[in-house]
Amino acid sequence: MTLGGSQPYSSINGSFKLGAARVLSGWQQCIAPALQDQANMNGTSEQADILPPNCMVKDRWKVLKKIGGGGFGEIYEALDQLTRENVALKVESAQQPKQVLKMEVAVLKKLQGKNHVCKFIGCGRNDKFNYVVMQLQGRNLADLRRSQPRGTFTMSTTLRLGKQILESIEAIHSVGFLHRDIKPSNFAMGRLPSTYRKCYMLDFGLARQYTNTNGEVRPPRTVAGFRGTVRYASVNAHKNKEMGRHDDLWSLFYMLVEFAVGQLPWRKIKDKEQVGQIKERYDHRMLLKHMPSEFHVFLEHVLGLDYYTKPDYQLLMSVFDNSIKDRIIAENEPYDWEKGGSESLLSTNSTSTAAQHNTRQTAAMMGVVNMTPGHGDMQRENTDDVLQDEHLSDQENAPPVMPSRQTATEGDVWEDTDVNRNKLRINLGKVGSLL
Repeated sequence: MTLGGSQPYSSINGSFKLGAARVLSGWQQCIAPALQDQANMNGTSEQADILPPNCMVKDRWKVLKKIGGGGFGEIYEALDQLTRENVALKVESAQQPKQVLKMEVAVLKKLQGKNHVCKFIGCGRNDKFNYVVMQLQGRNLADLRRSQPRGTFTMSTTLRLGKQILESIEAIHSVGFLHRDIKPSNFAMGRLPSTYRKCYMLDFGLARQYTNTNGEVRPPRTVAGFRGTVRYASVNAHKNKEMGRHDDLWSLFYMLVEFAVGQLPWRKIKDKEQVGQIKERYDHRMLLKHMPSEFHVFLEHVLGLDYYTKPDYQLLMSVFDNSIKDRIIAENEPYDWEKGGSESLLSTNSTSTAAQHNTRQTAAMMGVVNMTPGHGDMQRENTDDVLQDEHLSDQENAPPVMPSRQTATEGDVWEDTDVNRNKLRINLGKVGSLL
């Protein structure tokens, strides 16, 4: 059966319709066995998957298996019938209050052509679900660190990963967006012989545009609400302040310390307020004990930044470059997980098949943002965001709009997009009335 249809979606009086009745019929036949009655949504049984195996989405992507999911959506490994490549298929129910894939699509498209960014393949929506298709990646950095004997990375691996992550952060900032959920599980290594040593940034569901149409920094809101993941969130985030570019860098700093040491001082504390208080009182210079001396420059620079100040990315990059040079680290050195044993990924002469076999697939490795979080570990915002000429309004932080109350203009934010079939038809200028 085919899901998704072959025509663009339109919005009429708040409801979305498919281009042909037979597609709806096909959807119902295919998904019916997997859907649960509303009466079962009482916590006594698990909610069924949005897509069953072997279903076709838009006559192109065949669902192979579910590889992750949680409270906000699901992710599947699918086979692209056009290219014969395995891809990542992110799906969210059209009925759920918190919609994150609009932001995912908007940012992913803006970042195309940048380094450390997954290839955007397609997207679409119907009255049952929204979806985005992207390049499939390998294991995420959180999984890779935990797989190490001591739960740490060597300084060689830490520095080279940090450099790639900083490059990706600069890239998303350069197109006017903040990531706002920088953490190890939102970065993954490639899975092919040509990409297995490259680190990719994942998950743009919490991103926010910090610039206006003129490229100027937008005025901060007085209260923005907490965004991100407690362990890696900045003090500003804990205080519910508007996050800026420096807050992404604070999260990177915490990541690097965890890579090298294996843990952060507040690792076992789940309460968001308590962790925020600890971070605010903590002498962050203590975290540099096991870091290269050059990282004093990194810390001092980030400490001196505010919401409006553009970070000196070149200065921060020099911290990594100088540390790598001082330790005579070669860029082509094996990463820790490549040093043999069952956990190694692949060598440069391996085939793509070997890469797939040696890369244990996990939910977060594909950029799954929609995993059910541990208690107090993650708090997410409503990202039913509004795109206006590729700029987002402050409506992004409005209360969730239930499907029955959707406005007619909201539905045209994104239409079916299929890169390989030259159907780039996204119209981002149809929601002016919401701004």
